[in-house]
Amino acid sequence: MVQGLFFETVHDGSYSYRRLNRAAINDLRSAPAAGGDEEVAHALIDLLIDDLPEDPQHDGLMDNSETGAVIRCLKTVLRRLGIEFEVPFHDKQGYYSFRMEHENDLSTDLTRVFAPGRAALERREQATFTGGLRGLRGELRNLIFAATQKPEIVWRDVAGGVIEITKNKDHCLLYDRPVGAAGLTWSELVRWWQLKDGMYGMPEQRRLQALLTRLRGALNTPEQLLLDSYWNFAMQRGFDDLPALLPQVYLHYDPLAKHQRSRRVEGKVLARQRMDFLMLAPGGRRYVLELDGKDHYSRDGKPAPDLYVDMVREDRRLRLQGYEVYRFGGAEFVDSLSAKIMLSGFFHQLLAS
Repeated sequence: MVQGLFFETVHDGSYSYRRLNRAAINDLRSAPAAGGDEEVAHALIDLLIDDLPEDPQHDGLMDNSETGAVIRCLKTVLRRLGIEFEVPFHDKQGYYSFRMEHENDLSTDLTRVFAPGRAALERREQATFTGGLRGLRGELRNLIFAATQKPEIVWRDVAGGVIEITKNKDHCLLYDRPVGAAGLTWSELVRWWQLKDGMYGMPEQRRLQALLTRLRGALNTPEQLLLDSYWNFAMQRGFDDLPALLPQVYLHYDPLAKHQRSRRVEGKVLARQRMDFLMLAPGGRRYVLELDGKDHYSRDGKPAPDLYVDMVREDRRLRLQGYEVYRFGGAEFVDSLSAKIMLSGFFHQLLAS
């Protein structure tokens, strides 16, 4: 779903403002979108959740009639997909009345209001999914990345593979949409980012900078250099259609802390919970990029063969599961200029293969 389809910029002399693109909304009601109605439905739900405020004094970007138009459009799109879902209000004023009638009731939480529609979309996507990337067990989904603090995760639907982050949710990002055969591109990630964070009125360059800043916030200095180098590489080559580079991606999840895992009778079950970087490329190719400091092969300044064994054992397991692992030594990043040249050549060869 292209962001520009939802809103348009109106210029009035020296003043400009953003408003709902009513013509585009009407077009979505009259015919399926080129990118698929499933994504349109998700985007419309995201728009309503972001734009319907808890405080009536903050009206959001849409007025009462525009909110009504979006709700009607959502119903039409869902109906085309064979999904019957009734929104319990018809416009913005109806939403305020709905909240007042159910005061102190969790049912007014917009995430809960639209949950049945989301669930129906997920069931439909799972039933029709073909040819996309697959994870270690089944379809690749629930990409938890850019974590600055370890999240606490519970299974909301074990059979359906649906998870929920119950702690430190604000300290990580969760990409929960199916990844197709084309991989996860920067354009798809940016589209998800702007919908998740309600940045409808923000200029494109500011949105991109906000995404880069958020991704960099989970990284140390050498890792930031790697991310920045690929970001610049992508920008010079069209950006949108190139695979996105996700930092600090959870591969496994263990609720226990590291010192607790070390006391297990069974031993260290999960050797590596996070990848430094993950790139989901076309054709189902999955590239893992690891940047190794001294802690990967030494302990207290002395060689630690057991750490090295754990690392290469996990690499073998990842390769057998279809991941391609590329390692960089920390010493390669001491000189930033040399590192940028090296990384540019690496990404050129990687994506040309």
